[in-house]
Amino acid sequence: MEKFTDELKDLIVDGKRWVKLEVAYAKLTLAEKFSLLMSAMIIGAVCLLMGMLVLVMLSLALVEVFTTIMPTGLAYLTVAGILCLLIVVVFLLRKPLLLDPVARFISKLIIDKN
Repeated sequence: MEKFTDELKDLIVDGKRWVKLEVAYAKLTLAEKFSLLMSAMIIGAVCLLMGMLVLVMLSLALVEVFTTIMPTGLAYLTVAGILCLLIVVVFLLRKPLLLDPVARFISKLIIDKN
């Protein structure tokens, strides 16, 4: 009987150690996934800012091209119309262009067991 109680005590100690290790593993996994998510958000924000800068520069260059064939005011209006059309297209295609990739990334990050 004494041997059984000693084995039971060892089993309880091993169980407690196992639970502590599982909690530590969960914390490390959460920290890793959170850091991956934050780095992806930071990279996305930097790319968005650079993309906006590029869009402004390309718009100004397009205005310069259009001023060779039309008055300056009309060139600015044409470029504004093109940008509005681009905004409408992105808005209409927001699910396949924006929502689906973001949801896929987050779900892969959360569900992935590696």
